Amino acid sequence: MAQLTLASLCAGAAAAQTVQGRVVELGDREPVAGALIALVDSAGGEVARGATSPSGGFVLAAGRSGHYHILIRQIGQQPWRSAPFALAAGATYPVTFHIEVRPYELPTLTVEASRSRCGARPGESGTLGALLDAADVALQLARTGERRLAFSTATYVKVLDPDLRVLDSANTGGTRLARWPIESADPDSLRAWGFVRQPTSSERATTADSELGPIYYGPDARVLFSEWFLADNCFRVEEDAGVLEVKFAPERHGDQATIEGRLSIDRGSMELRRLDFEYVGLPRWVPKGKAGGFVELRRLRDGAWVPRAWLLRAPQALRSPGSTRLRLKGWVETGGRVTAVRTAEGALDSASTSELLRESR
Repeated sequence: MAQLTLASLCAGAAAAQTVQGRVVELGDREPVAGALIALVDSAGGEVARGATSPSGGFVLAAGRSGHYHILIRQIGQQPWRSAPFALAAGATYPVTFHIEVRPYELPTLTVEASRSRCGARPGESGTLGALLDAADVALQLARTGERRLAFSTATYVKVLDPDLRVLDSANTGGTRLARWPIESADPDSLRAWGFVRQPTSSERATTADSELGPIYYGPDARVLFSEWFLADNCFRVEEDAGVLEVKFAPERHGDQATIEGRLSIDRGSMELRRLDFEYVGLPRWVPKGKAGGFVELRRLRDGAWVPRAWLLRAPQALRSPGSTRLRLKGWVETGGRVTAVRTAEGALDSASTSELLRESR
């Protein structure tokens, strides 16, 4: 059973309709840090999203008055929904949510549970639905956390031969990570032209490389859990040494390059540890199993999620003189890792940095 405590209903002269408060556990009132919290309108549409702070605090603003409810999602916990409430024009609602902890229970993986399912959804009953929900929350939190954290990174680019031997390598310096480290695109765009796109004439005109090749896009939270991606892919669960792997692959390739891969989730904590992906549906001259990448994630004690390390590898083509056929010239690999955790203002977060680097050893 859950309780909803409204501290007061203040119709102040605010620029927007705001819900402001804390999330605590029912009973002992421990703050719920690092939860994904969303403001949902009466039609079921999400109008604002955020992550609770280490003290369980949050602020969500709506663009207009109306009836809303709050949806709270935590790693390894079943979603919690508040009762509907009204937001008056310009009002600020201080509120405390007392939520019941309801962990997902993951049974021993059976043959039935490990069978491939197409069109699965996060939060559906069963092991697969619970794992997809955990991965979705983790990736959404990693994206949401970009607003209150920043990360110093060390990045590199490598040129490899066809057998993945390094021909050249350069550090591209220390940078500030401000978003998901592997470039993605709008989900609707990826649905239309796939994960590999030929450059436009204007893109070719503005680059010094006259042989500008295809542009390879990776997945992010928006893509992996978009309606079309879930509908077009089949999922199955495998387990190895306490790690549950949710493997996904397109039900059909068609004539577009797309991705398949796996989400590696710790059974005990249900925390997403790694996303691996591989490009499929590429031309025949590209060897299978080598074009793709990964993102490693870690959750800090204050609930923040960090994309700790990443890599993306794409093929380069070579056209023989007098021939229209392409063959593999080699590979370009880009990657990086987080070297420090910072506040949104740029100050070093020593405790979080030490925690992350200690776990990286």
